[in-house]
Amino acid sequence: MKRKNTTVLINAPKDNVKQILEDVPSFVTNWPYVVRVSTKNGLTAEIMMPRFVFKFRDIYRFTYFADYNSYIYEGTGRRGNISLVVTLKEQQRNVNAVLELSYRGKGEFWLGKTLQNFVEKIGLVLKDLAENKPIQNQVQPSVDVHGSTVLNVDFSDPMSVANFLSKSRMVHSGLHVIGEKGLFDLIGELRDMIQSKILYVSGITNDGASSFKVLLDGSRILAIEHRTQESVKAVKVEKDEDARMAIEIASEIKGTYMVNVWIPVGGV
Repeated sequence: MKRKNTTVLINAPKDNVKQILEDVPSFVTNWPYVVRVSTKNGLTAEIMMPRFVFKFRDIYRFTYFADYNSYIYEGTGRRGNISLVVTLKEQQRNVNAVLELSYRGKGEFWLGKTLQNFVEKIGLVLKDLAENKPIQNQVQPSVDVHGSTVLNVDFSDPMSVANFLSKSRMVHSGLHVIGEKGLFDLIGELRDMIQSKILYVSGITNDGASSFKVLLDGSRILAIEHRTQESVKAVKVEKDEDARMAIEIASEIKGTYMVNVWIPVGGV
């Protein structure tokens, strides 16, 4: 078995780090060398570790364990097994995270430097996600939700979108796995993190084959667009028929997306 480790200093509260580690699908999705993630029948991830002319590519089924300060991610593949252990050591104003990555399987002798790069990059991912996690329950500026800028957003009119974004700020960016229920679970997660009635959410897959945009007023969809290689579906909600179409479009959005979220600043 090959083992490599690293330590990262994270300038964030321990609760931030724990929330990242406990959201196993999103955390694993953000690892380097991860090609594809599925949450159907448990969590599986296809990982391709480079090593000169060799490609250590396998699909791992993950199980997750945790105790007071340690988080363990065990991946079982067809050619080998991979394991990550993250141990947290809280200090006065920050957290030390000790990561140990191990691999047992075919070709493990060749993976020393690759595993070291792998675990160091996972450490940097954890640091970045924890330090940039939005502060929950943050009080946002009051917004006139009936302002013309919000109500006039139409994804068929790029200028209306640009006008809205010019008066907004980004409050979240990260990879998310959108499951069988479509966009609605993701919206719920974002609502728990971000205390703003108006949200503009966009997402794009790693290969650029699928993307979406949605503007929300509370739980109500104001406008939505979903682009794939086969089609573009979009609607600005102005009547009941539009609302039903918006829900249909939202339910079709599935997969792993890099998601960005904006909120309006001041009265718009």
